[in-house]
Amino acid sequence: MSLNNPLINLYSGQYDIMVDWVNGCINPLSKEDFKQELSPGKSTGIWILGHLVVCDDDFSEYMGKGKILYPELIELFGQGSKPAPAENYPAVSVLKEYWNNVCEKNKKVYLELNDSELDEPHALMENNEDNYFKTKKGVIVHWQLHQMYHAGQLGILVSRAGKSKY
Repeated sequence: MSLNNPLINLYSGQYDIMVDWVNGCINPLSKEDFKQELSPGKSTGIWILGHLVVCDDDFSEYMGKGKILYPELIELFGQGSKPAPAENYPAVSVLKEYWNNVCEKNKKVYLELNDSELDEPHALMENNEDNYFKTKKGVIVHWQLHQMYHAGQLGILVSRAGKSKY
């Protein structure tokens, strides 16, 4: 933690909390629990887990501090992909491992960031007019909110499985 980067320290701390929260929803679920749909014809737990991996994996590229680890997952779980039967996806244990690897990569990215970069355009900026996220700070905020949204969905599956501690 650096005294020179209080905002990055805040965002990094929030990221750690988000990872803990997602893991608290992932860890109690069995392979069968991950096959459950949130509502008929909608996302399953395994799709949400894969989607979390894909969405957090590209964070390092937006920050200009790394590459995507699992590009082969983009078609299966990326924006606009449609949920498919669980058999079409990698095993839950593999996706959990990928999730942990992506989170470790991103924790290192946060250590490399500094407050002076936050208002800079993100590294994948092509057109400032059409880009919703615009800055590195915008990417950080939106990525963390997005992950928490999906953590809430996983929390529903945990509750339905009778494994909630709340």
